[in-house]
Amino acid sequence: MLMLLAAPATPEAPVAAPGEVEVIQQQHVVIHVPNVSVTRATVVIRTRSPAPPPPPPPTSFREKKADNCLKMDRVIGFSVSRGDSVDLVLNDGSRRRAVLDKNCPALGFYSGFYVRPNSDGKMCARRDSIRSRSGRSCGISEFKALVPTR
Repeated sequence: MLMLLAAPATPEAPVAAPGEVEVIQQQHVVIHVPNVSVTRATVVIRTRSPAPPPPPPPTSFREKKADNCLKMDRVIGFSVSRGDSVDLVLNDGSRRRAVLDKNCPALGFYSGFYVRPNSDGKMCARRDSIRSRSGRSCGISEFKALVPTR
């Protein structure tokens, strides 16, 4: 029993002899994150406005010739009444119809669309496209001014 008390409880660390080198190992973890490019996009979504609602629009419009480009900062709302066009409401109360190259029924279903802005801040026919929130892209063939019928 006395022998157990004389034995050390933990083994002693080996002592390096003269001329021996002690080696310490370290590990480093490097995580590479790929570059991610972020592009800007303008998102147009219907929202409720705290301002009082505008007077009800006339029930019918007629189309007239309009410029091929429209400044994006003028657009305050939209409606989709047909699958081949989007009616844009402008900040002065006027309306423009963006006639699309093809039928885009998802525009009305998802209540919104995306337009990639250009450096000039305009949306132009035969240059830009409207992308539905489901991802489908529809080119703009022309713009028409919508004038109320009397």
